[in-house]
Amino acid sequence: MVKWTCDGRDSEVGTNKKVLFNINIENDEGVEREGEIDLSLSIHEQKEEIEWFLIEEKRKGRQIAVSPKNPDVLKIQYKLKPKTSSINALSVETPKGGEIGDFATVTLNTEGNSKDLFSIKIKQTIIVVKTTIGQEIKIARDIGMKAKIEKQDYLFSVLVPPDVKGYIFIETLYPDRTMGLLRTVRGARNMIAGEVQLSEIENYLVSKPAVESLGVGNFVEVTEGPFKGEKARITHVDMAKDEITLELQNAIVPIPLTVKADSVKLLEKEV
Repeated sequence: MVKWTCDGRDSEVGTNKKVLFNINIENDEGVEREGEIDLSLSIHEQKEEIEWFLIEEKRKGRQIAVSPKNPDVLKIQYKLKPKTSSINALSVETPKGGEIGDFATVTLNTEGNSKDLFSIKIKQTIIVVKTTIGQEIKIARDIGMKAKIEKQDYLFSVLVPPDVKGYIFIETLYPDRTMGLLRTVRGARNMIAGEVQLSEIENYLVSKPAVESLGVGNFVEVTEGPFKGEKARITHVDMAKDEITLELQNAIVPIPLTVKADSVKLLEKEV
């Protein structure tokens, strides 16, 4: 009897990405067996003419283009000696023009039996773009404005972490089109190879109390209230209340001043 196994798993990936998987065909009989298995894609997408690809990952491997309007089958032939097996390296390539939520299910058919193996769903991608240091916020605003003016709705958000210099993160459906958009934005240099997982940047998405970045001995500038513009040194930090106590540098008589932590700007940490 000829058996097969597949290591493909349900996944979510961006557009124009390859999802690799293997199908192992095993002959556990005492005689030579030959035949073929058929692979196809069951596609659900908003634009029915958009093509996905099924690919054999070997030298001069075959590939077929598949869409709801143009279904096709990738045939994999085998000829196995007794008690031997073969591993077939394959992949599915998602379309460049897909939409979020589009998905395809890989289906295997052999000897009249059909089985769904796994599904691939399209999601947005987070890319990293190198920028001029010190201009991150301005560049992010320029990108957002350009996308709005040109009605490029495939670009969803731009993240500028305050403690990451020279880089910004862009959430987009189409990385290739995004780089085309960035070519005319001054200060946006190039896209770093690869993509970023949300788990890698989620710490930048959580708002932290301002007091966490301040400590006793830090020098700050007051940004709100009657002492706005005054320089001061932190003498006490109250984490529970998100408050700090200051000693104004230009006061003739040092008077403790307690303010909210978000009403000052850090100038330098005490050496």
